[in-house]
Amino acid sequence: MPHRRRLRPPSLPRMHRRVGLLVRTAVLAYCLCDALAKLFEPKSKKVERLTAELAALEAERMLKVVVVFGYEFDKLGFYTSVSISTVLFLALIIQLSRSRRKWKRLALSGGAAARPSTAPASTTTPRRTILLGVGALVFFYYLVFNIGKAFESKKGTSGRSLGRGGLDPRRLSRLVILFGQELDKPTFYATVATAMVLLVALGMQIGIWVRQWKDAARLERRLERMQQAAGGARGPARASKLDVVIVGCGPKSVGWFHLLQFLDMPEVNVRAVVEPFFLDKAKCPYPPQSFVDLIMMLDEMKVRCLYHVGQLGMLKQRTLCVIAGRTADNPRLFRECIGMGASHIYLESPGAPTIEQLKDMQSLAVARGVEVYMGYQRLCSKYIERTISLSRSVARCHVFFCHNETYASSELHFVVERYPEGMLGTMAAQELAVLVTQFGVRANEIEGFKVNTNRLFSEKQAFYNRNDGTESTDFSRVAFKITTRQRRSVSVMADRCGGLVSFAVVKSHTGKEVQRFESHDEDQASALREELRADAEISQQCTIERDEYLELKRRIVKRIFSGDGSRTLGLVSIHDGVEILALADYCLREINAVLKTDT
Repeated sequence: MPHRRRLRPPSLPRMHRRVGLLVRTAVLAYCLCDALAKLFEPKSKKVERLTAELAALEAERMLKVVVVFGYEFDKLGFYTSVSISTVLFLALIIQLSRSRRKWKRLALSGGAAARPSTAPASTTTPRRTILLGVGALVFFYYLVFNIGKAFESKKGTSGRSLGRGGLDPRRLSRLVILFGQELDKPTFYATVATAMVLLVALGMQIGIWVRQWKDAARLERRLERMQQAAGGARGPARASKLDVVIVGCGPKSVGWFHLLQFLDMPEVNVRAVVEPFFLDKAKCPYPPQSFVDLIMMLDEMKVRCLYHVGQLGMLKQRTLCVIAGRTADNPRLFRECIGMGASHIYLESPGAPTIEQLKDMQSLAVARGVEVYMGYQRLCSKYIERTISLSRSVARCHVFFCHNETYASSELHFVVERYPEGMLGTMAAQELAVLVTQFGVRANEIEGFKVNTNRLFSEKQAFYNRNDGTESTDFSRVAFKITTRQRRSVSVMADRCGGLVSFAVVKSHTGKEVQRFESHDEDQASALREELRADAEISQQCTIERDEYLELKRRIVKRIFSGDGSRTLGLVSIHDGVEILALADYCLREINAVLKTDT
């Protein structure tokens, strides 16, 4: 029987090839049918189909653009430009509404009494200027970019004609032809935007320079005219008024604050203002705008503005010289005022850097017969007066004084730079003045001195002085107790970051609290906080203690008019000022002996 060959099924790879061939054949047949249908499609249907496709493409393109006044803008660029321009416009409105010059002129035109409760904003910081410049750059870039694209849409036909002339339309769409030169679009738009920002910034800076030059020239002419006028244009003062000369009146200084308060006192005649730095063109060619506005106002009021005490001439009327310069300059200014014939002097505390200098000033005042009053305004505070009155009626009582200020911990290095005399020579010296004048505390009569070394009550820190590059130490807060040989017991605490309200407590000999007196109640404190947030032109502590400052001035003026030689409550003589400075030095030595610098 012959052998039969068995038929095998086709192999799997051969099957795949056959299936692939069938699929390709089907796709080819479909494409041929579609191509033949379009090839032999009637013209009317072809036009209708192409019109529908173009309409779909145009609709899709219009979804990505915004048409404004017949010009097409890219949506992203348009919305970004509108957003940035809106933000910049709002920022400009806010800046104008908080303009320094507007509010300063309102404040100065009406005197201190007409000062508005709202205050100007601070000057623009470099960081804010950089952010504004970057925003303007982005805005101008998008503005120029989209304007260019809008004009391109209007010139599309010319681009197509160039394409037919042999140029590549795609390459031309990425270029800008300017004076026959081809420039890359992003580079061109960025360059134009940057140039516009730089031109605007240059124009603004030139305007600032011109304004400063004009203000300086106008100020110089007025100062020359005022200095040439012998005795000023006002003429001799009436005998019913006290002449006042302010020595030291820089922006945001206590002298500036004294000037505003004295201008509001009807029994006072402000004759001149002496400012050794800002009125000296060699030292300060371009003073701040707020100071220029002040000089303009004083010129209209016929108040002489000078940069040296010697320009006053001899003072023939009864005159009170208010010395509010730097503590290091006060001894020199003190001698110059007495040399010009001042009959009375208001000397800001502590008066001099050292006890020896203050004693020399005291000797000079006694020899010339000049009455000197020290600027310790806290003695005129109502809560201090009530505390003293109660303590005299409670036998063997203990009195605790707490002096708080409103600085933030981040601002302490600025405070140390501004008050190099230290906490005990400036802030706590107000309470030391109370101890010396009302409780009879003297440095050579102290029997016991105890420092509360708990960090919650006393802290000594090191601060870097950016002016001279040196490092100094001072207290952010300190608390101590003094016991005299007469068994008088008093405590003092001073805290630069303690808050708005200061207080005093009278305790019995057993330590039980008899009564507590505060500098401000809740309503007063709330109103002061709002005012401190709004007013940036006056020192915070001057605003907080303005009533005490004004009461001290009234008592001094009343004492001068009365001519009474008896001691007036709240007034501190230069003799007491020597004792206060000696007590401050004693306290500083004792505290430094036990308190280490916090690292």
